[in-house]
Amino acid sequence: MTQSHFSKNAIQNRLSRAEKKLRTVIRDHEALVVYSGIALTKPGGLDQTYDYIPHPTYYWLTGSRRAMQAVLFSKKTGWVHFFSPQSSQEKIWEGAVDEVLLTLNNLEFKGLNEFLKNENLKAPSDDREFILRNCVDQVRRSKDPEEIALIEQLAKMALAGYQRVTQILRPGVTEREIQLEYEMAVFQAGADSMPYGSIVGSGTNSAILHAIPTSRKVLENKIILIDAGAALNDYCVDITRIFTANGKMSTQQKELYDLVLKAQTECIEICQRGVAWNQVHEKAARIIAQGLIDWKIFNGSVDSCLQSEAISLFFPHGVGHLVGLRVRDAGHEENKNPKKYFGARLRVDLTLEENMLITVEPGCYFIKELLHNPGNQEKFKTLINFNEAEKWLPVGGVRIEDDILITNSKPRNLTDGVPKF
Repeated sequence: MTQSHFSKNAIQNRLSRAEKKLRTVIRDHEALVVYSGIALTKPGGLDQTYDYIPHPTYYWLTGSRRAMQAVLFSKKTGWVHFFSPQSSQEKIWEGAVDEVLLTLNNLEFKGLNEFLKNENLKAPSDDREFILRNCVDQVRRSKDPEEIALIEQLAKMALAGYQRVTQILRPGVTEREIQLEYEMAVFQAGADSMPYGSIVGSGTNSAILHAIPTSRKVLENKIILIDAGAALNDYCVDITRIFTANGKMSTQQKELYDLVLKAQTECIEICQRGVAWNQVHEKAARIIAQGLIDWKIFNGSVDSCLQSEAISLFFPHGVGHLVGLRVRDAGHEENKNPKKYFGARLRVDLTLEENMLITVEPGCYFIKELLHNPGNQEKFKTLINFNEAEKWLPVGGVRIEDDILITNSKPRNLTDGVPKF
């Protein structure tokens, strides 16, 4: 059984913070129940199941990673934990549970419905459940000291992977080999999983936003984009770096890299409490647009390139997302209808608050599918010099990404230990 990375004090503090928020909105007869989830059996797999992952809110509230558990909150009862006793067979096959959450009233899971009936409590309606769930999400967006410490450990695990990449990178190595070497080093450093499918794209593949590593061999004069992290019990880091096989960049590649680095640096600087995230995205879009104007790719002003959404052909994604407990941390669910900003839908459209952890990952790409699209060519024929943009297609794309902790003063880059080009 997996041991918890959090102390009883940390768990109790989380419960107290969540309770304080919930008491402002929950009604007297309502009970919020958070299930840990169940292990799903593989079709035809007999006693085999898919890898079990607990619901992130349950794990955050309890420190427990067991299936078939639940935690309940109501004004009347406070927090109550419903657990399934561990059988002798479970202990033989999986080992004894190391629980942290024994700070709660504990009842057997099978008695949950009877408890609700006896206490005259009801599950909230769907719209009310959404509100209560978001209340807890809003609380857990603020990382506590033990979470931050764990994420800093994960950054060191990812560093081991990126260091390994620099050792094996040479002309002729494949994208897939880079992925395998990176991940092996991360696991050896202590990670138990990858937070997402590692992205490795060389040459024009670097312009594929979620490039799946292939058997393509790295060429000496092409850049390589690696977007990969490290995870432990669902906590993770998300980092992107740019490499070349020979450690050198052409003038064109360096201009693109420096533009994206400038955007990232200036975006990180304004990641402060009270700043709207869409303002950070706008900062990145403006810097990239000005670079494209300087290269004669854009014909208009920065404002015209943003307002027309022409910038989205080169910067088609948001500037970042919440990260920490899973690679898409709490905050997206409440953003049911994401707004577009200069052609890109933001996964996060919030005001930054202290102890939020968020990625800053601007990028600039030359994507054949977008630049050769007849509709785009017609729509932006006066704003974009497509002949000039064509010259950049062989370069591919550049993205640089770090995980930034919002503080009450300057932002903290928790992944800056991983060197940049």
